[in-house]
Amino acid sequence: MLSVFFYCPAPHIITVLETVDVLPDHNATFICEVESSPSASITWTKNNQPIMYYDNRYLTKEQGQMLTIPHVKESDNGEYCCIASNGIGEAAKSCGALQLKMKPQIKRQPTNVTLLVESKAVLPCVTLGNPKPHVTWLKDDELIKISDRVTILDYGALKIHRIQTEDAGMYRCVARNSIGLAFSKPVTIEVQTPARLLRFPKEKRADYGSQITLECNATGNPIPTITWLENGNTLFLALKHTLLTVVLK
Repeated sequence: MLSVFFYCPAPHIITVLETVDVLPDHNATFICEVESSPSASITWTKNNQPIMYYDNRYLTKEQGQMLTIPHVKESDNGEYCCIASNGIGEAAKSCGALQLKMKPQIKRQPTNVTLLVESKAVLPCVTLGNPKPHVTWLKDDELIKISDRVTILDYGALKIHRIQTEDAGMYRCVARNSIGLAFSKPVTIEVQTPARLLRFPKEKRADYGSQITLECNATGNPIPTITWLENGNTLFLALKHTLLTVVLK
């Protein structure tokens, strides 16, 4: 008696899925070429959820070996898998990601800050984009040079240690990838410094009834208020009054 044995292998995926990068509103296609005898039934999933044959968001061709997502949008990002089964042996599976290419966006803008000299400044710049944007910073429209004191953190923020008066100015971050670039709104860093006397009144001798002028000069930010005292009593209080003229009586 002659016995005949048929070898029916499990399905084999010849073309495995890979990551697909696509621009918004363009079409994305996954190809899952399958070798199988008998023919395999091919199904697709997105993020482990079955894609139903009647879902008009997707198009399948070539006996299910080609999946097309037309006019891709952000909600289409995710992992797509094809599963091939012919009822014999273990089903074959291959997965790939769909990543929407995006121009950079500034999702968290920097804000104006007022800081005391020698303190620390951190200006945020949170970005989105695919590929991941590279972030640089401008000060007064000039590219900032990175140093031990001035650094850009991994998430795009600008960090300035031991802030100095020369750090005051207008700042903005720039996010750039292969698709485009984005600028943050301009913001300012104001650096405050304690009041400091630059010139002190000098002792003077004068005749009775004559006129003398005393000078007192100060610096600081905010601009210091200068107050004059005579024998411990306030004469007047005003901004920028660096000169006092008195008539001796």
